[in-house]
Amino acid sequence: MDDAVRAAEAVDVQPAAKKQKTAAGFADNGTTDVVRKSLLSHNSRSELRQQHDTSGPFSHLVLKDLADDKLLRAVREEVIHNISATYKETDLFKVFQTGDLANMDALDPESAAQLPALLALRGAIYSQEFRQFVEDITGVGDLSDKTDLSCNVYAQGGHLLNHDDVIGTRAVSFIIYLTDPDEPWTAEDGGALELYPLVEGQQHTPDVIPTTSLLPTWNSMVMFRVQPGRSFHSVQEVVSADKPRLSISGWYHKAAPQQGSEHASLQQLQMKAGEDQIQMHAEFEGGDTSGAVSEADLALLRAWVNPAYLKAASWAKILDKLEADGSVQLQKFLVPEVADSILQAAVAQDAAEGVGGGKIPSFTAGYSEEWQAVGPPHKQRYLSYRGQP
Repeated sequence: MDDAVRAAEAVDVQPAAKKQKTAAGFADNGTTDVVRKSLLSHNSRSELRQQHDTSGPFSHLVLKDLADDKLLRAVREEVIHNISATYKETDLFKVFQTGDLANMDALDPESAAQLPALLALRGAIYSQEFRQFVEDITGVGDLSDKTDLSCNVYAQGGHLLNHDDVIGTRAVSFIIYLTDPDEPWTAEDGGALELYPLVEGQQHTPDVIPTTSLLPTWNSMVMFRVQPGRSFHSVQEVVSADKPRLSISGWYHKAAPQQGSEHASLQQLQMKAGEDQIQMHAEFEGGDTSGAVSEADLALLRAWVNPAYLKAASWAKILDKLEADGSVQLQKFLVPEVADSILQAAVAQDAAEGVGGGKIPSFTAGYSEEWQAVGPPHKQRYLSYRGQP
């Protein structure tokens, strides 16, 4: 994990020798000496269950001061110094991630001796006592004893796009934040966990704007029920250059997949072209378009469109691609002078609204009566012009 932290330009941490000394004394013995005892009390469970059931936009909880501060600092040091992380980037996320920490049971004694605090934390949150606690405060029902968690570091530019977390038997998602305990995380650093409501009147479709943002605060644990087509969330881009967003995240599982998994975001994304289409495009106005393109039409288009796309031979190839894949990308579609003028106008508008410069933009940046956001954000998000031509 050292490489991941260096990539994030993290601040200095204490040397490994001192770290291992502070970690000593913690053992993998359930919740003892790990989780804050008052958190597990009967009164606490009742209060947390009420908070969970009345939260929005979907049921979630934030457990503050989750663990013994000394132990969690030791966990942070062990993760930074003694665990390897791999940089991963896809259309969905950009993050440094370790392997599944469930495999730590197979570590040799020498390796395990370098991770006593992490092993103690893992043992505590997957103990029977803590799983019962999770069942009580979420109402999820019986959880299996499956262990499923990893460490994640979001460096500057790191993010996770909108999705609902539904895969297999996942039942409850959780994140334990290991951000710098001595330099509190702020909204200006980015990296908030964003929770999305559904579009009013549309099942399984997230709105384009989240209604809840949770900062990755040191020693807090966020958890929420995994709900197909409902628990839509994302991780906002991290903009801080020297404060990596370090966390342990994972899932509690049930014995079988949830009902309604066919509505999960992953299933929606894996649909074939047209299967998820809610409504057909509106018919073009301005007369019949079934005939041949006239020379007058082509003359008008040449002022705007790359002439390579105004040839009948190109149209056939584009149509074949569109029918096969459901989408097509046309490079350098506009003529340079038009593209340049649009770019300059967009840059000027961004500057006027304070977009860029290492700042988190408003979700309503660019909004107006003419420009409106189009989703759903687990598939797409862009502004569409609704004004007069």
